[in-house]
Amino acid sequence: MRLGRRVRAALLAGAALAACARASSGADPLAALKAALERGDLPAAVRAGEAAVAADPQSSEANDLLGRAYGLTARDARLLEQMHLARKARVCFARAVELDPRNVAALSDLARYDMRAPGILGGGRKKAREAIARVAALDPVRGHVLAGELAEAEKEPARAEAEYRAAVAADPASSRGRVALSAFFVTRQDYGHARRVWSEAGEPQASSTLAAYELGGIALASGQWLPEAAERLEGALGHPDPTEDPSPAVCHERLAAIYEKLGKKREAAVQLEAALHLEPARADWRERLDRLEK
Repeated sequence: MRLGRRVRAALLAGAALAACARASSGADPLAALKAALERGDLPAAVRAGEAAVAADPQSSEANDLLGRAYGLTARDARLLEQMHLARKARVCFARAVELDPRNVAALSDLARYDMRAPGILGGGRKKAREAIARVAALDPVRGHVLAGELAEAEKEPARAEAEYRAAVAADPASSRGRVALSAFFVTRQDYGHARRVWSEAGEPQASSTLAAYELGGIALASGQWLPEAAERLEGALGHPDPTEDPSPAVCHERLAAIYEKLGKKREAAVQLEAALHLEPARADWRERLDRLEK
């Protein structure tokens, strides 16, 4: 049994190295940047992002994603390095918006930076409101979601809830507002309302893979409805769609977390193996699998 684990770990590590090598040796640094961000490899994301911007300085997307890489890296950095990386992130977001004023993702990243960062780091709520207004003109759903996030930052939960509900109403077929409203209730430990967001969604959203995934998250946060959440995710994974968001890999990972919370370590390990088969570069998942199988 132990030898099998070691062999399997070696195979998964080899697959991960091969995936990284393919990404780093490819001709498209932007693709490498996206892949590194997706798997949470921030040093690789920064390297690939800087290469992507150097290769195409006029790419709004590359500048925006490099800003995200800097910002995520700053979270765990020491104070002085954190401030340096934060400023670099904002420069990237602002540059991305300058290159493409209709890049809603970059505008959203700029708004989120400004609502959270102090003036000494180039942020500020006034700037955030200006960016949110620009987002809302292009994408009302995203605009309402950002306005809700700003209201939460300003400790106005009633206004935040109203904005998230407005996001859902602006486009009931979109999942963005529903995800934000559900997450809002989870942060307030109002798990019943969080579940209701999905049960009242109507078809096909109520039975979608996304609903199963989000309900799994609510079950994990609350410690309730875990068997039901596992059953729904198993059903969603019975008909996987590689193009769907969330991906089958992250659904397997969430199902593994649910089984682990239920005390079903063997089932959790099976799901993590399935997740790693699809995304072998996830070192954090490999570490969890190793702990489960000890």
